[in-house]
Amino acid sequence: MKNLEKKIDGLIIGSLFPLSLGLLAVTLWFLIDKSESRPIIYLAVGLLLGALIDLKFLKGWIDRRYNLPLWTVAAIYIVYNVLVYGFFMGLPVFNVFLGLLAGYYFGNRICYTKDDPERTSKQINQVSLFTGLIMVFVCISSGYLALMSDEAAGMIRELLGLDFEVTYAMMWGIVLIGGSLLILTTVLLTRITMIKVIRSHPPTR
Repeated sequence: MKNLEKKIDGLIIGSLFPLSLGLLAVTLWFLIDKSESRPIIYLAVGLLLGALIDLKFLKGWIDRRYNLPLWTVAAIYIVYNVLVYGFFMGLPVFNVFLGLLAGYYFGNRICYTKDDPERTSKQINQVSLFTGLIMVFVCISSGYLALMSDEAAGMIRELLGLDFEVTYAMMWGIVLIGGSLLILTTVLLTRITMIKVIRSHPPTR
């Protein structure tokens, strides 16, 4: 089990720099170059730089993964939210599943640090609140884009196979109700995952 946890955490941490620098490199290509023959070169350079950073530091990060400063873990979570949000072109549904990863990591972190029950309960609430708060910002951004887009209503109509026009008021309802459900799901998924990990994995050092 410990070996599996280490591999999962290593994959999460180790993917961060290649993906982030790859995305940054492609963004730079779009802003300063735009030559159709070179985006793959920019992407390759970004991925290579990220791989070199991992080669130098990843082993130490994995060994200290449950002792990383909370701001570092929070930054990693935020970056992954940005990456997922961008990859799925502003559709926030898939950001929900990052709550599962957060719950898994912090559940194991609590087991590792052998926190007392009172502190454990507080941490479960804090982590769940944090992932929900990040989802609020994701949904606000996605909702803004949907409400400002002239094509969003048509896409929803086509996606759901509706035989009537989706009005601006309906769009507001979809944004508010859908966003609220996504935020609630993220909070519950984080919370439930943390509790299950803690209960199934006794605290050990």
